[in-house]
Amino acid sequence: MMSTVDWKTPSVASHDARGLPVRQIAYLRNEAGGTVEPLITRLRHDVIGRQVEQRDPRLANAPKPNLATVYGLAGQVVKVDSVDAGVRTILTGLAGELLRRWDGRGSHWRTTYDNRLRVLTLVENDQPDVETLTYASALADPGLNLRGQLIEQVDASGNVAFTSFNRHGQPLRESRTVTEAGTFSSSRTYSPLGMVLTETDAGDHQRQLFHDIAGQLNTSQLRLNPGGAWQPVLVYARYNAAGQIIEQLAGNQIVSTWTYDDADGRLDTLTAGAPRQDLHQHLQYVYDRVGNVLRINDLAFKPVYFKNHLMDGHRTFSYDSLYRLTRATGHDATPSSDLPGRPMPSDPKNHLNYKQTFTYDHSDNLIRVVHERAVGGYTHQMSIDPNSNRGVRWKEADPIPDFDTLFDCHGNLLAASPGRPLLWNSRDQLASATLLERKNGSNDGEIFRYSQGVRVFKRHEWQASTLPHFHQVIYLPGLEIRTRDNGEQMHAITLPGGRGSVRCLHWVNKKPDGIAQDQLRYSLDDHLGSSVMELDQNARIVSHEGYYPFGGTAWLTAHSAVAVDYKTIRYSGKEMDASGLYYYGMRYCATWLSRWINPDPLGTVDGLNLYRMMGNNPITFVDDQGGMIRPASPTPSQFSIPMRSAPSSPPHSVAGSMVNLSDLSEPVLNPGENPPGKMPPEPDESWSQQAKRLALAAVNSRVGVALLPIGTSSPANAAIVSTIVTAAAQLTVNATVFNPGWSLPGTWDPEGDGSIPPRDVTQGFNRHFAMLNTGVTLAAAVVGAALGPVLGGYVDEWRGTKKKAADNALAGEMSTTINRLIAEQSLLDVVTLKAQTALRDQVLEVETLIGITWNTMNMLEKITQLRPARDSGSTVSSRRSSLVSQDSGSVRQRPSINRTLMRSTSNSSFSSARSFEV
Repeated sequence: MMSTVDWKTPSVASHDARGLPVRQIAYLRNEAGGTVEPLITRLRHDVIGRQVEQRDPRLANAPKPNLATVYGLAGQVVKVDSVDAGVRTILTGLAGELLRRWDGRGSHWRTTYDNRLRVLTLVENDQPDVETLTYASALADPGLNLRGQLIEQVDASGNVAFTSFNRHGQPLRESRTVTEAGTFSSSRTYSPLGMVLTETDAGDHQRQLFHDIAGQLNTSQLRLNPGGAWQPVLVYARYNAAGQIIEQLAGNQIVSTWTYDDADGRLDTLTAGAPRQDLHQHLQYVYDRVGNVLRINDLAFKPVYFKNHLMDGHRTFSYDSLYRLTRATGHDATPSSDLPGRPMPSDPKNHLNYKQTFTYDHSDNLIRVVHERAVGGYTHQMSIDPNSNRGVRWKEADPIPDFDTLFDCHGNLLAASPGRPLLWNSRDQLASATLLERKNGSNDGEIFRYSQGVRVFKRHEWQASTLPHFHQVIYLPGLEIRTRDNGEQMHAITLPGGRGSVRCLHWVNKKPDGIAQDQLRYSLDDHLGSSVMELDQNARIVSHEGYYPFGGTAWLTAHSAVAVDYKTIRYSGKEMDASGLYYYGMRYCATWLSRWINPDPLGTVDGLNLYRMMGNNPITFVDDQGGMIRPASPTPSQFSIPMRSAPSSPPHSVAGSMVNLSDLSEPVLNPGENPPGKMPPEPDESWSQQAKRLALAAVNSRVGVALLPIGTSSPANAAIVSTIVTAAAQLTVNATVFNPGWSLPGTWDPEGDGSIPPRDVTQGFNRHFAMLNTGVTLAAAVVGAALGPVLGGYVDEWRGTKKKAADNALAGEMSTTINRLIAEQSLLDVVTLKAQTALRDQVLEVETLIGITWNTMNMLEKITQLRPARDSGSTVSSRRSSLVSQDSGSVRQRPSINRTLMRSTSNSSFSSARSFEV
């Protein structure tokens, strides 16, 4: 235990007298047995408890805090000043709507709304109608469900229009106009729960999706044109009870399986291969106790020897006490040029083992990478701005960087490398990246266009000799239209393939040699979603690629150079541009810098360092959109089955569909061949159990409650039972014994002539019946009075009357005591959290006895209104299994082991909470 990196490295939080955190202390140890260094994050609040300043350990004495926030009189944020992202100022309306905003680059936006507070126009830097949004009126066609919906949005990239919606507000048909390319239409159909059933993209290619009862993708297929045949893409997929995929069969007959640890649900093994053949992929994962990946064993890799080195394909990883990656091993090809760009195929026989060592500063900036291998090792260093987290590549002999010229005031990197400038639009989106700068003539580079926050257009232009060339991509729902200057046009159709993506390469014009028409590329991904291997529809390997921890390509093999040219999806399942940048959605990642090239648009959701990539733990975490990290392999506690519900608003950024179901083929899975399982049998009951259950149902029914409202042995209950028994006896006597009072005396003798019997006969009949009826009634009354207490006792037992009465009495005594304690605590200046918790626990005990009542709710409200308490007994920053920081003021949060020992210390001005491993 003492030799581990995490030994005695708790997370500590200190609070002021108001219970507000003012210090967060993390203890750093880089290697086992090394010294421990405390790292203190400082927080400052205003007089009403709002957080106004945050400083990380490195910038504790800097001129400006990492983040400063100014609030308005109503408590809304009006100004944010970040050393990484610059200054933003906003002005909101009475309803909280955003009216105006200004930034440090001099841009100014003004938003107009209609009387329903829907955005109508956006004015940017006094240029009117930079964006306009149009909504359908009440006169729109009700059959298309347009009324009140957004039907058109015009922006700098063109416009997008929605012509019909379903009843849930999801768009069925979408038309997008790209300024440089034209108009493209696509459509969708949905299930009643909002899941996509069919898609028809702008190239008239159709997809058909089937889901299981839990809403998880089960089957998918593709048809390239309306008259073509359906091709299976995903034959079936199976999931466990936690919603984690366990097996799938792809259209190329590759079976992929996933197994998970029974104790924590983490991914254990991942395999993929054709039946009765060697596996293409067989990865085995080893974790530490909090979920960090320690080792990835590639069991499908055949060990080889090269230059007296054994390469077994396995990778290992080490971490410091803050769970940052500090060491990684694996194998790679000879390192290529350090210039950013797409990787080139390498010789698979010329690989060597490597070891990478990572060093960080106290702001979590990666400042040094040492790459060791037998031949071709190197060291990369970063220079970090002393007053922010902005950093660039740097060498010992280089001059000190001028960060004011290398970054704009919003922290956007202005050059990917010397001579390769980057240009940003007013919304801090990358507008262009120059690959080669020429003094005379046009530069080589890429330009980008965005709409609704996502990229919709990319164009790569370059010069070869004296001839200009270009490669253009239009991004549409489920389709990428890729065009080259030689007339080549290719549709890259994207499909969901279970775990892993599938792309179909369909050439409309000028298919290149060496590659098949309508080639399906199935991606075999690792736990990060990185495309490790591509297979075609015949399960033949197209490309095989390995990655360094921070996304760089370690090696790449392919059967042809043409095949590599059309591989665009790589690390983390993202597209790499010609500039070498990975596009994530919200921003771009530079793998050669191991960081983002602009600050996090979501702010401090992942800590105060807005450039930090994957929390400096890229083997354990992924970032889907470039805004917030999540565990790459979520455990069942972090995983949920995507049960869909009917959406309330349309996702305007996706296409709709309008395909006739009669035109589609039959489902792949026939429900008649998969009947639902039988209902479980009823549990066996004894005769006594059945009798008791029936009796309880009878006495608690409406009739039973009406007949026996009092289930005790009281006189009232005896009178009720006696009355019921007497009435029953009288009914019995009158139904079974001749009653002379109910018929005329002349009818008493059926064989008589109808004459009236003598007086003594009639008096005898009446006397006999009266005595019999009176006797039976008296006997029934006595028996009923005797049975009353007995039956009442059984009713008490069945209804639990005595227990309820005892619970009510106990609850009344406890309520009296709790109200007295609340009154005493309300007189104190400070009420501790322990006291508040104890009072709440007692109220909850009362609710377990008698249920939730107005009295218990009133007591809980009184406890809540007690004076603020100091948190002296719980941790604010603790090791958590998710490894994800949720507190915007926290720079480092580490996962927790399930059992922790809580130790608190406090004095008159602050309190500290510590979390120790057991």
